[in-house]
Amino acid sequence: MISQFNRFVNNGAGLEKTLRLIQSAAQVAAVFTVGSTAVRLTTTKLQLALSRRFFRFFGFIDSFQRVSALLTKEGMGSVPGWLELAKWTCFGLYFVLEDLTILHAMGVWAVPWEERVMREANTFWFYALSFSLAGTVYALLFSNSTAPASKGKNGKKKNGRKNEKAVSRVDSSALMKQIVVDGCDLLIPAELLDWMPTGDLVIGSTMILSTLLTGQDIWAKEKMDSRGIEPRTTPMLRGYYTTKPQAQLLKTARIYGFINKKA
Repeated sequence: MISQFNRFVNNGAGLEKTLRLIQSAAQVAAVFTVGSTAVRLTTTKLQLALSRRFFRFFGFIDSFQRVSALLTKEGMGSVPGWLELAKWTCFGLYFVLEDLTILHAMGVWAVPWEERVMREANTFWFYALSFSLAGTVYALLFSNSTAPASKGKNGKKKNGRKNEKAVSRVDSSALMKQIVVDGCDLLIPAELLDWMPTGDLVIGSTMILSTLLTGQDIWAKEKMDSRGIEPRTTPMLRGYYTTKPQAQLLKTARIYGFINKKA
């Protein structure tokens, strides 16, 4: 357990989630305290929030790379494609605008336009999470209905029920988790923009929940990596791990169109 935790916090994503968990716990604790204790907890929350900004300082590079890849990808005219493009565009703009105010937040160079820029940044953050939530809901509602079934020698359809149900369970579970995470995180920019004031207790509690859910995936990945187990990378099979490629899994992935049938 100790060695697993050591690998987790030495991973950039794992360390960021650890700091986020402490930040949200301090935010919740500050609600139930008064005086100097409340001040110290609030200061802890603000300092951890600032330190976490450095983990995503270059996040705009990844976001715009995803946008570029989506623009050259087949099937961009579909609803999921447009939602994905809008999501990563808004995330990229959010990261860029937030980065412009980092020196102000550090107390190095105060600028009069920090509040205005951060408001625009949080607006793009809200839009990005909204597009992500809409895309996940769309995938949950329509992805299973679009998967074709294979045919046998006599022209009859083979259901492949066991594999189909297993893949469906994996996909539905991951999508439901993402909906909860996006729904929790969506409250943060809504609170910052005064569109939906909910208070520190609600924000801190939802941050704890979303951090634990996303941190669980990073923890599992680190655990599998320590055992030399390679994570499956196909969208419908993510979250499950395997030590080597299996013919049946590849066949299932081809059925759902995530692997070229000629490969």
